[in-house]
Amino acid sequence: MSNILKDLGYTKQKCKTCGKVFWSQINRDTCGDAPCDEYEFIGNPATTKGYNLYEIQKTFKEFFEERGHTPISRYPILAKRWRDDVFLVGATIFLFQPWVTSGLVDPPANPLTIAQPSIRLNDVDNVGRTGRHMTCFTMGAHHAFNSPGNDIYWKDQTVQYCHDFIKSIGINTEDITFIESWWQGGGNEGPCYEVMVRGVELATLVFIQYKTLPNGEKEEIPLKVVDTGYGLERFAWISQGTPTAYDACFGPVIDKLKELTNVKVNEEILAENAQIAGMMDIESYADIRQLREKVAKKLEISMEEYLESALPMEAIYIIADHTRCLAFMLTDGIIPSNVKEGYLARLVLRRTIRFMKELNMKESLSDIMKIQLDFLNDFYPEIKESQEHIMNIINLEEDRYEKTIKKGRKVVKRTIKKLKKDGISSMPLETLIDLYDAHGMPPETVQEFATKDFEVNIPDNFFTQVAAMHESEEVKEKEDFKIDAPETDLLFYKDFHQKEATAKILNVVNKDGKLNVIVDRTVFYPEGGGQPSDKGIISIDDKEFKVSYASKMNNIVLHQIDISEDEEFDVIENTLNDLIGKEIKEQIDWTRRITLARHHTATHLVVAAAKKVLGDHIWQAGAQKGLTHSRIDLSHYKRISQEELYQIEKIANELVMENIELDINWMTRNEAEKTYGFVLYQGGIVPGENIRVVKIPGIDVQACAGTHVLRTGDVGPIKINKTERVQDGVERIDFSAGLAAVDSIQSDKTYLKNSSNIFKVNNDQLSKTCERFFTEWKVQKNEIKKLQNEIASLKINNLTDNLIEVNDLSVLKQIIDGDIKELQNIATDFTDNNKADIVFLGNNNGKIVGAASTKAIDNGIKINDIIRESAIILGGGGGGRPNLAQGAGKNNEKMNEALDKALDLLS
Repeated sequence: MSNILKDLGYTKQKCKTCGKVFWSQINRDTCGDAPCDEYEFIGNPATTKGYNLYEIQKTFKEFFEERGHTPISRYPILAKRWRDDVFLVGATIFLFQPWVTSGLVDPPANPLTIAQPSIRLNDVDNVGRTGRHMTCFTMGAHHAFNSPGNDIYWKDQTVQYCHDFIKSIGINTEDITFIESWWQGGGNEGPCYEVMVRGVELATLVFIQYKTLPNGEKEEIPLKVVDTGYGLERFAWISQGTPTAYDACFGPVIDKLKELTNVKVNEEILAENAQIAGMMDIESYADIRQLREKVAKKLEISMEEYLESALPMEAIYIIADHTRCLAFMLTDGIIPSNVKEGYLARLVLRRTIRFMKELNMKESLSDIMKIQLDFLNDFYPEIKESQEHIMNIINLEEDRYEKTIKKGRKVVKRTIKKLKKDGISSMPLETLIDLYDAHGMPPETVQEFATKDFEVNIPDNFFTQVAAMHESEEVKEKEDFKIDAPETDLLFYKDFHQKEATAKILNVVNKDGKLNVIVDRTVFYPEGGGQPSDKGIISIDDKEFKVSYASKMNNIVLHQIDISEDEEFDVIENTLNDLIGKEIKEQIDWTRRITLARHHTATHLVVAAAKKVLGDHIWQAGAQKGLTHSRIDLSHYKRISQEELYQIEKIANELVMENIELDINWMTRNEAEKTYGFVLYQGGIVPGENIRVVKIPGIDVQACAGTHVLRTGDVGPIKINKTERVQDGVERIDFSAGLAAVDSIQSDKTYLKNSSNIFKVNNDQLSKTCERFFTEWKVQKNEIKKLQNEIASLKINNLTDNLIEVNDLSVLKQIIDGDIKELQNIATDFTDNNKADIVFLGNNNGKIVGAASTKAIDNGIKINDIIRESAIILGGGGGGRPNLAQGAGKNNEKMNEALDKALDLLS
């Protein structure tokens, strides 16, 4: 693949074990990758100096900066900020997809270097067990983006840089092997080198030069990308020679965890574990079991001895890894929940708690999280700034977890009972996953709650499977609808106050059975960004057409024509086609436009106010603007209190009264991101190389295509109507702005006045009056209940004289006044207190109840079957438990017959 390797003294060879082609400076039989080669660095570091993770990060970035690469700051690990197909950053190339890699947008620098925290949960069940797997790792990278006429560098220079960097940190270049391979992913592919040192892969050098076509073939692309990935945790590990990568990268955290748990470390087992794990392709827990067996055999110890030493350390490694992962997740704005990226955060968090319990730790998760944060704070100032927010979430989630487990016991018992009833004696995997997905029940807890006669087998890769189901977003397919027209000139961006214009009809299209007019220029705002479209009319001469909806496809605006029931579609279509090429007049409904614009600008103000009150972690999770009210969905870890709502409302109105002029400009995506960061995308992902930036100076900035008033004072009053929880981690604020807010205020005053009139008091006396009436009502309710109980007691006393004997069992059969609840209470009073063995009661409304004592049940009485048959006479049905059953039917006049039937069924 590369001539530079020959110049550096490497020769092309073939591995005698796996057959891979590789390059090395020395003659060797194997390629340098496990399992062909063992880890040769454990206890025998590959460098003279040991680097911790942050030293190697600094060294890496400085090396490439000195060689003309611009260092860029890390991106948030939440890839959803700029793309819609995945939630988390899994590699540095994720940062540049799809905008840069498609050639639509220039890279932030070229060439560039970065040390990017990345998260992959596809091996979560292997974490802590192999010595090398992590949920969160740091990918060092240098990227070059080569376009026609702008070649930065390609294969030779990339290989040279890699060779020189590895050499610069003190690794003997004779230890390096470059294995020839091929990379494919994200719709692209190209040749690559896998770079090995002493049995471990340290880097991958990918040369993206093809697009992968749907049929599997490849097509060369104009933008060719040098996509490198250096595993900086592995560099730290190989330089220190520690038993595991965990010890090398977050050793201080592990040391404190060992102190708290009094876990004794057997470094021989850990080293051998990592050594043999490196020789294996760990895909499932079957591989983990095989690994453990091999280690125990190699060390000549029993499996019990091995597990006694290894399991506690595995738990410590998992806790250290997972809390580090959580620190980045929570800092970068993920709120634990039951959906999307929040689901993944909650999965990691609850696994951490589970392994803390396995170690019988008395500390709370927040105690352990503080240890991790204290360690990370020195290297990531943004984590330090978020510490209070992180701890709030951790405390809340730990409390939620405990409540989930308490509630879950009943769910598990009920699920197992139903499965056993269906003849199933072991829990299906889909049920186990559903118990975790829908009810938050970890599989180990389900296993613990299960009865002895019911089997719960937990797949060894359970959490890996669950994470895979939630790691990406389903992307809606783009509509394949072709329109023959140039892009529409959008006049509403040039002059917000323009209400009408002249335009030329370019085309008329039938889309989904609706007629749409396309013009060269328009004042109609097409629906987008949660803002409904403008409505209005287009006219020419004496012809007038109502526009009921406007939409945009490929920057072409479609004006949907409203056709009434008494108009013929074909006639209207022919009329419009005759107008192609002619000038028409456009006129929008200005009242609608200004109302929507006020609500859109108010949305920005409410978000800004919420950030001030609730914290900087607030992120817009959705919005919908309306005419009478609008809503904004915000990521937040707990319910918004009434006091907080009042503060948000007050601050939003203060911003209105400041009458701040909005700053609205078009900027290139790179320029905007460099200036404002990813906070731009609060309102969602905005496509294109150029984006419209709406800035309320000192308050808020967003990439936003919607219509806005020109000053905050034009919004008018903002009234928050209510808040509700959309889902875990998402709070919805419903509000009104402008005249809609006035209407809402007046509506509330009307409700208040009408309520006060009912009680014949002034408004300011209403709350005390309501409280007094409610208190009196509760007293009266209790008094009524007390009287009902006394009446029931009198009825019971009277009924004791009506007992009869059937087959040595005392039986009561009676029609009495009372609802179904009263009948049940009387019946169970008799059977529970040994006043009767069997009770059959009915009322004149067609309700029948049966109860059986323990003695009756032991005698084979099935009261539920008896009531079921008796209720048939009433024209209905019934059922229940062996000790209490009820039924009902519309033939209430046959109650005596039904009770007699019940009595007959006893004999």
